[in-house]
Amino acid sequence: MTTPLDFYAAPGSARRGFWRLFVGIFLIVAGWLIWTVALFIAFVLYQLSGDLGVNESLAAMSAFVETASPVSIIFQLATFIGIWPTTWLTLKLLHRQPFGTLFSPEGRMRWGDFSRGLLLAAGFWLITMFIGLAMVGTPERTDLPMHVWAMALAPLALMVFFQASAEELIFRGYILQQLAVRWRSPLVWGFLPAFLFGLAHYSSGSELGIGWHYVGVTLMFGLAAAALVWRTGSLAAAMGLHTGMNLFSLSGVGVKGIVEGTQLYLYDASGAKILFLADGAATLMILLFVLSPLCPFRARAFA
Repeated sequence: MTTPLDFYAAPGSARRGFWRLFVGIFLIVAGWLIWTVALFIAFVLYQLSGDLGVNESLAAMSAFVETASPVSIIFQLATFIGIWPTTWLTLKLLHRQPFGTLFSPEGRMRWGDFSRGLLLAAGFWLITMFIGLAMVGTPERTDLPMHVWAMALAPLALMVFFQASAEELIFRGYILQQLAVRWRSPLVWGFLPAFLFGLAHYSSGSELGIGWHYVGVTLMFGLAAAALVWRTGSLAAAMGLHTGMNLFSLSGVGVKGIVEGTQLYLYDASGAKILFLADGAATLMILLFVLSPLCPFRARAFA
């Protein structure tokens, strides 16, 4: 029986050879690192154009990255832009595959599914906020002025889109597609990319003792995102879900010590583990909802 996932994965068979997946991942990561280094070099050169020397410019760059401010967070999110052109180049040179086929079989973004993914993220956020209020209490208002937050919201949303969608391009796009075209088992095309996605997030928040909690939550999210690709036969809904979840956590309510600087409210770090368990429970609810007959996402009909 042909499934929406079969249509989505079919372009991944353009050029055979499983070795291409490993080379492709290397090229994408290398290109991303080169772009990131280029951004930081540009920052240092800007500092050098003033009165600062090399050592002072490097110190200013380090201080800027560590500063919890909207400009710093937006700058760091901008490093993920490099994944887009490097993924396009990898598909073109290594697989002879159109870049648009990572979005859908028809080669373009399905914005309707993307919007529904955003709505699903909003529901997730409401659930986690309810659990957080019940189990941890009310978060504290940050020192970020409302007018600064409002001015930063649009560029923050844009950079979050590039960052979240870039991660989807790799894990639920490129890797999932290359695995699904060869293996039909969801343990391969669904669980493996989600597991790698979780491991990639291990260091985030590890200083608070929640490194493996974060891995578990992101792994669960990866499974939910893969289920959306399986159900819809496109990447759009997963991109919308990921974008919405990251945007709400970066602009609304966060946890002290974990990517802070753009939120209006923050929970104390002492409640981080409970909050991450709540996130995991809410993410499991999303996964079960996507797999259930109640899910509003439907595959597009193909000829």
